[in-house]
Amino acid sequence: MAAATQPLAVIAKLLDLSERRVQQLSREGVIPKATRGQYDLIGSVRGYVRYLRDQAVSAQAGAPDYAVERARFIRARADLAEMEANQRRGSLIAADDAEAAWIAVLALLRTRLLSLPDRLAPLVHGQDNLPGTRDLLRATLREALEDLANNDVQPDPDDKTAANADDLGLANLAPDGEEGAPDPAPTTGTDDQ
Repeated sequence: MAAATQPLAVIAKLLDLSERRVQQLSREGVIPKATRGQYDLIGSVRGYVRYLRDQAVSAQAGAPDYAVERARFIRARADLAEMEANQRRGSLIAADDAEAAWIAVLALLRTRLLSLPDRLAPLVHGQDNLPGTRDLLRATLREALEDLANNDVQPDPDDKTAANADDLGLANLAPDGEEGAPDPAPTTGTDDQ
């Protein structure tokens, strides 16, 4: 029967490791050390086998599964092809084109709303009563909104100089339609309503 402990050279040869590596594994607690220069034979083999098993499990857990990754790649390629087909059909638009269309709609809305005071001032001044003034304002606003709803804004996709919100003065617009921040101290007056 073999002795329970063996010298470092025998353990290194048995495990196919250098003596230095056996010493490192002993310091890490993988291989138990019995006495100076002597190692427990069965404990050394068991410890090293357990160490290799743990290494294999952790490597396998982190390694991507080829079949899963290939299926993911095929799915992504099919999604891309579907998006390109939808774009050609016109049911999918680029984000830049959508942004340009919204900027055009907002510019048109701004223009229409800012023109209302000039159009309405003479008409409102001629009204004798509050309900008539209110009806006139509502009708004019509805007319402007319906005009906007019926307007088919089509931004030019080849136009690389499309304006952004800052260029149109939409980013820092005060409630009264003037540029700049709103007045911090609103004026108080009588309310005729």
